[in-house]
Amino acid sequence: MSQTVTTVSVVARDRDVRRRVLETVLQETHPAVVVDSPPGAGKTHLVETVVATAAHHLRMHVGVIAPRVEQVHDLVRRLRQGHPFLPVQLLHARGRLPDPDILADPGVVSVDRPANLRRGPGVVVTTAAKLAFSVPDLQAGQFDLLVCDESYQLPWKDLAPVLHLAHRHLLVGDPGQLRPIVRGDLARYEAARHKMHWAAPRELLRQNPNLPRLQLPATWRLPQDTVELVQPSFYPDLSFASAVALADRQLGFGAAGIGDPVDAALDQLAAGATLVGLLLPARPLEVDEVDDEVAELAAHVVARLLERAATWVGVRQLTERDIGYVDAHVASNARVRARLRAAGVGPATMTTTPEIWQGSQRPMMVAKHTLSGLARLDGFALDPGRLCVMTSRHQLGVILVGRDGVAAALERHQHDTAERPSGTEDAQWAGWRAHHRLWTALDTMGRLIRI
Repeated sequence: MSQTVTTVSVVARDRDVRRRVLETVLQETHPAVVVDSPPGAGKTHLVETVVATAAHHLRMHVGVIAPRVEQVHDLVRRLRQGHPFLPVQLLHARGRLPDPDILADPGVVSVDRPANLRRGPGVVVTTAAKLAFSVPDLQAGQFDLLVCDESYQLPWKDLAPVLHLAHRHLLVGDPGQLRPIVRGDLARYEAARHKMHWAAPRELLRQNPNLPRLQLPATWRLPQDTVELVQPSFYPDLSFASAVALADRQLGFGAAGIGDPVDAALDQLAAGATLVGLLLPARPLEVDEVDDEVAELAAHVVARLLERAATWVGVRQLTERDIGYVDAHVASNARVRARLRAAGVGPATMTTTPEIWQGSQRPMMVAKHTLSGLARLDGFALDPGRLCVMTSRHQLGVILVGRDGVAAALERHQHDTAERPSGTEDAQWAGWRAHHRLWTALDTMGRLIRI
């Protein structure tokens, strides 16, 4: 089957699932619907469509929540841009005014007291925390529909207190991304009757396994080459394919390389690979040691992309703003940022952690592998969501930088099953499998270039 025919089939299947989501949420009587989304599937666009249809065509009073303020502001902008006829109320904390462009929008009503919210057809957008704080001033059934975007970033403890505010609910999110941030030692809660620290959709489905669970089947961000590596590693229960044509996601260069390992990695990307590793010799690092050599390598890769006039073929030549760097550690990010400035690369090249990168994308990404230089693997390094985010932000390609020895570290890792309560989920083991599967695939395909 040709790639064009396959893409058409994926697009048609994606359209059918989105129609099914609308029908299930708005025409059927289920109390809640969960929609799982791969990275770059356009889940926020789905949220917009459901909200606009419910509020404008069905005259519903719709609440929309997200975990973070920045996500809420983005939702407001997108709703206003795509559906300017839609009345939007933004419920926010008194001490934190909305961004100036939102305040200046005549179609957005800024509300800092829940008692001042207007009822009737329309949309109220806020954070889950603000809505929970507002519960004493709201009534059961306040909304006809409550929609939660980025729901896998929200712990159950933050959603449960507001469920009674709506007759029906829609939870949309990416099950492969980082788990919700909950402070404290969570081991004691793993065997509890209610998993208050679990992602909201997971706990909702655990308690109510018969609720409808739909899956978006397409990514509009990742090329198929990346999907074939990321999907089996991080999404074993979510089958999806790329909806973008191969011809639309090609990387080219205006200048030839000089044959060194960095150029060899870039040339692999130009030849059609979309995920390549670039490795320095193995060297175990001390605890909390920042790897200056890897930081230098990462900065060199970014600078070399610009020096060789990297181009999104048929679209444009890439600029600093089109390249991103992701690193699990703040100190390492700072070191790379300093080396980028020394190399003449400005702040437009976003350099930050996976937690901040969630929901964002760039044509090209450089990422430091989370296991680079580690002699002992812990839960933080093995977290599959962290590496999943790092390998799924790109539209054209990503280069993993780090030190060799990852395979050896994975092989000698001894996992202590006694670290968790009996019968609970083994997150470290799941992470080990994801890391091992991806690394083995890259090595087998000749995608690991050793310096």
